[in-house]
Amino acid sequence: MIDSGGTICQAADALMAEGAASVVIVATHAIFSDPAVQRMTDSVAREVVVTDTLPISEEARSMPKIKVLSIAPLISRAVKAVFEDGSVTQMFDGRA
Repeated sequence: MIDSGGTICQAADALMAEGAASVVIVATHAIFSDPAVQRMTDSVAREVVVTDTLPISEEARSMPKIKVLSIAPLISRAVKAVFEDGSVTQMFDGRA
């Protein structure tokens, strides 16, 4: 989860200071409270990958380094599995 982005940007800085070739920030929930978008834009991370579990503002979507992944296919498969008396657990190779 990324809220204001301060902690994750500091972690990215620390990784680069320790010799990382690059950093990709990945989070399930992008809250992006102010000033997160600016922090992500200014961060050393080469990419910020989030899901659309929460609405992503146009400002955030306009960041060149952001990639938003849709959870719609996952939700669709889960609903289908439940509707067909299948297993949601099997969607995760039995590791739920």
